[in-house]
Amino acid sequence: MPNLSSLCLSRGGRAAHFWAVLSLLLLSLSARAQTYNAVVAKDGTGSFTTVQAAINAAPTGRTTPYTIFIRNGKYREKVTVPANKPFLQFIGESVAGTILSWNDANTPSFPGNSSSFIINASDVSALNITFENTYGDAPQGLAMYITGDRVAFKNCRFLGGQDTMQLNSQAGNRSYFKECYIDGVVDFIFGAGRGVFEHCIIYPRTRRDGGSGGYITAANTQPGLPYGFVFRNCLIPDNRGTTTYTLGRPWQNDSGSTPTDRSHTKVVWLNTTMGSTIKPVGWQVWDAGTVTSVIQYAEYKSRDFSGNPVNVSQRVPWSIQLTDADTALYTRAAVLGSWDPCAVVPNFCGHQAPDIAVSNFWAVKGTATAPSTITWNLSWPIAGVQYQVFRSSTRRGTYTPLYSTTSTVATNINFGTTDPVPAAGSSYFYYVRASKAGLATHVTDTLQISSTPTITTTGALQAFAQGGGQPSAAQSFLVAAENLTSGLLLAPPAGFEVSANGGATWLGSSAPLTLNPGATGSIASTSISVRLNATTGGTSAGNITLSSPGAASQAVAVTGTTQAAALPQSVPLLWWPLTRTPQDSTAVRSSRIVASVPTFRKFQLSNGSATATIPPYSTRYGQAFAPSADGGWTAAVGGNGGNLSRTYYEQFTVSGTAGSPTRLDSVLLSAYVTGSTSNTKLAVVWSKSGFTADSADVSGGRGPGGALLSTANGGFTTPILTTNASSPYRLALAGATGVTLQPGQTLSFRVYFSCGSTTTATRFATLKHVVVKGEAGVVSSTRAARSSVLQFYPNPAVEQLTVVHPAAGAGAEVALYSLLGQRVAVVHCAAGSQSTRLNVAGLSCGQYLLRYSGPGGPVTVRISKQ
Repeated sequence: MPNLSSLCLSRGGRAAHFWAVLSLLLLSLSARAQTYNAVVAKDGTGSFTTVQAAINAAPTGRTTPYTIFIRNGKYREKVTVPANKPFLQFIGESVAGTILSWNDANTPSFPGNSSSFIINASDVSALNITFENTYGDAPQGLAMYITGDRVAFKNCRFLGGQDTMQLNSQAGNRSYFKECYIDGVVDFIFGAGRGVFEHCIIYPRTRRDGGSGGYITAANTQPGLPYGFVFRNCLIPDNRGTTTYTLGRPWQNDSGSTPTDRSHTKVVWLNTTMGSTIKPVGWQVWDAGTVTSVIQYAEYKSRDFSGNPVNVSQRVPWSIQLTDADTALYTRAAVLGSWDPCAVVPNFCGHQAPDIAVSNFWAVKGTATAPSTITWNLSWPIAGVQYQVFRSSTRRGTYTPLYSTTSTVATNINFGTTDPVPAAGSSYFYYVRASKAGLATHVTDTLQISSTPTITTTGALQAFAQGGGQPSAAQSFLVAAENLTSGLLLAPPAGFEVSANGGATWLGSSAPLTLNPGATGSIASTSISVRLNATTGGTSAGNITLSSPGAASQAVAVTGTTQAAALPQSVPLLWWPLTRTPQDSTAVRSSRIVASVPTFRKFQLSNGSATATIPPYSTRYGQAFAPSADGGWTAAVGGNGGNLSRTYYEQFTVSGTAGSPTRLDSVLLSAYVTGSTSNTKLAVVWSKSGFTADSADVSGGRGPGGALLSTANGGFTTPILTTNASSPYRLALAGATGVTLQPGQTLSFRVYFSCGSTTTATRFATLKHVVVKGEAGVVSSTRAARSSVLQFYPNPAVEQLTVVHPAAGAGAEVALYSLLGQRVAVVHCAAGSQSTRLNVAGLSCGQYLLRYSGPGGPVTVRISKQ
């Protein structure tokens, strides 16, 4: 096999120049002669203006290639190739100019498959295209996600941060990469698939988020499969020296793994050229629970940029250095078996002269004492490329040269310069022009460094409700700012108050809140709490105005109503602990609510055999279930995978007895999926007709991180992305008004889960402490009269609370609940007694709901504990 270092270095010489010119000529002639099935062009000169539209129009079930030619341009779209459209072939006009880009990540705000390009079909190929996810270094933001078999790429770029590329196939489906460029910072080539990477540039770039380390691969090869990732004759360039990497770590081989779901990771690097960016240990475990005996990490003749053998004396002792004889096991044919990717198109496995393609063009604003930095790297190493940085004070103004340099050796791919920070109130705009005689010039997008003050807000507020002389419940939105020269003023309208410390201090229209920027003029994203605290009844409305000198002001709309009477007190009406049985708790169930047991559709309780520590019911997990009883979610076991499905749910019902109406306002629950955060989504949908005539999403609420954003509020199309531990969620059924059930009516709500883990077992949705809150027996005209039958003192209480009530009958009781609906104390009233004492000394300070059940009740009031 050729030595990569000599191969890479030769690209900068005269021979490389000759072959580059010849290759471009042949490609040009080939493109003119080629007849494509579809042409995509942003300017409308093709058959389609988006790549997804061309895919949608392509036929299903092909057995020969269907070619889609994509003209140069940046196509900002999320693209999916469905499983029923095999043999699609994507050909870009040029790898530097044909860019398929999206900006998405697996976060609570943007749940789901974050990949810019998803390939679920087999026999798909791509040439001369850049796939990128521009979200940043973290969290997970894929540029490419592959589940199909026999997927091939040549001369393509994959740009991302964490998890740039996933080969996601439990069966070890095959992918092939020829002379591609792949970069990222954390596990940026990962998954269970089988991949061969030949003569590729694998660039572990410098992190932008301040992290000091990273990992190239995170394979989770399944037990019994002979191959995972094989890198042949690849180059790992050095980055700027501030981030060091290992060659890989074993995904799903950790403390949470069991013998039945533990990966048997296999990664091999053959004839790799690498520098000091790779740590001397070479590889690392996932955590202290990693079982190294089932890992196959291997190298063969790794060399530095001078062609000398890499010092492997400090490699982890459980890694392998292969012999010459061993390499026969890792040829392209041995790894890929019966599939020959070289037959995709003529000369697919042959050498193609590299294009000039600038990646990671990045501008970071400086300070009063340090200049701004402008950096970039070349994707494929080429000597003799001239780089020119141009600058303008306006985006569409005149650009003048700022800096110029020419690369002298092919192994240096990192470049940069500095520039003074623009004056206050102004901006600089930059682009890079990279050129070399005989090669196509690459001109980057334009970047901006601004000194203009800017304020941004995220989130909208629902209507507030205030009553009984008490402030309303608080809501929140986010604010951030940059380049400020003075404080940021937040002025609420009359009747409203704001807080920047979670409600410890409230400020109104007469004394607005001021946030002071740091030394760089920035204010990091800050949560602003808002409440209605009007002194007169009626409607209050207006805008919270956010302003700072030189910045465009922003406004957050607020509205609400204030009444003299106390607001309805929401108390638990039904509680399903789900820690031992599916039955609800008789101790909590309101006398006006009928008992009920939840039911599954297409979910099954854990059989307790795949993972003995996750039984069907337990105090730790609550109820554990999945599409298969052993915790599998993939289509192979009949699961819905990482996408919510209307046919996979658990259904709960709430029915009122005869008498007064019942108002339901919220559902509380604790949930997560064990062992995975891959597309682990949660949604709740409700209906008053048993889902025959109506259906509505929950309308937001709160999670472990505070108020849920509108993009992930628990609705079916805007689900919550659950964390890696059981977390509480409080979800409103219908905003501030709630849902009113007439006697005999039933409200049904369905809890949906998904999980994108391709592990065949041991991933269970867990659910516990499902509580429905509201007010049973709602008769607003008599609310004040019913409340007057109850007296209590002292309020606030310190050690004891005395409740005075009508003469108690059989079953009368006084109970205390937290504002999340958890019952924290209960005392059964002595028959005939007219007062009952509760010991509250052991309770945390704060607000509680006091509920009296007995003659004249039920009555619920709010009390305080000091």
